[in-house]
Amino acid sequence: MAIFNYEALKNGNERVSGNIEADSDKEARELLRKQNLVPLKLYEKGAVKNAVKKSTVKKKPAKKVKIKKLNMREKIDFTNIMYTFSKAGISLVESLYFIEINAESKNIQNISVEIRRKILSGSSLSDALSSFPSIFDDIYIGLIKAGEESGELEETLKRLSYLLEKQDKLASKVISTLAYPVFVIFLAMVVTILLLTFVFPAFKGMYEQLGEDLPLITQIFMSTGIFLKKYWYLIPLIFLSFFAFVYFIFTWEVSRRIMDKIGLQIPVFERFLRYTSISNFIIVLRVAFEAGIPLVDSLLFANFTVKNVILREALRKVVIEVQYGTSLSASLKSSKVLPGIVMCMIATGEESGFLTEMLRQTSDYIDDQIDRVVDLLSKLFEPFLFLVIGGIVLTLGLSLYLPLFQTYANIG
Repeated sequence: MAIFNYEALKNGNERVSGNIEADSDKEARELLRKQNLVPLKLYEKGAVKNAVKKSTVKKKPAKKVKIKKLNMREKIDFTNIMYTFSKAGISLVESLYFIEINAESKNIQNISVEIRRKILSGSSLSDALSSFPSIFDDIYIGLIKAGEESGELEETLKRLSYLLEKQDKLASKVISTLAYPVFVIFLAMVVTILLLTFVFPAFKGMYEQLGEDLPLITQIFMSTGIFLKKYWYLIPLIFLSFFAFVYFIFTWEVSRRIMDKIGLQIPVFERFLRYTSISNFIIVLRVAFEAGIPLVDSLLFANFTVKNVILREALRKVVIEVQYGTSLSASLKSSKVLPGIVMCMIATGEESGFLTEMLRQTSDYIDDQIDRVVDLLSKLFEPFLFLVIGGIVLTLGLSLYLPLFQTYANIG
């Protein structure tokens, strides 16, 4: 048996110290937990002198930890670890300490350090998380707060883990669907720039020998090619300007609204946009409602996840109508956002009192529909891209050979 000195937390805020006999560090921690103490520091009594000596050394001020934004995978890992420790009966402070020491991601370690400090100073977990709004959004914090108030933090962490996993899978589907066409279009742009820069200027001397006026399209491409060859260092700037313009179009409120409206009018792609928006909406609504958050607040949380401006505004009216006493199914029906079969499932759940279960089935149904739409879009993208690339090649080829055809026609 060894004697361990300890510092621990009593009743969540009172620091106590003492010593305890145990065979190992692990057993000492278990004995402290049985006394309703949360161990903060634990070391064998023989190490006390060394600890005292070290304490007499002037300590350097602690460096301020730089907190970076967690990516989705890191946020899922953090939530999963917290849930696992909570399920095992390990206290919140000790769980964060274990994460701080053992997490593979330095970013997760840093955020665990800061959250643990705030909790030790008297903050609740939801208050500590709210100090990092760029990392934990209102939905995450709201669900944690509801779990703390209801005494079901463990179950709430489980729901959050499920929610983040579903959102990550949905984001992966969206990226995988759009990555291929975006890559092909980008590749077509690069090839076009290379042809204009190196191929068209090579034909300049031959066209001058023909002594004919060049067709307008050939003149445009030839002038562009000569300019790019002369000022080749502007090519990266052109690409950067293009990407900056695309980013501006997708983020500016006015253009975003126009694009969202146009997107909902394109056959098949409209279903993709609608179902991906609905999927996030239903998942968050179900998880929040299941956590005991009132329906109106659950709808507000769910509405935060809808990125399409047109659909978000329609669903915002649903929140207002429900707040004034209209049933959920009637409000959603008037919004004309959800498909008929989804409306039927929600109405059935609302009338039978099993809304949570029906939202679960609705979520599964929408996931199936997304898979089908993704498969259909993947098949439609191939001929569409073939037409785009074929059009580019045809235009460039004609602009190169039209002067030759024109000369042969004049000779004839």
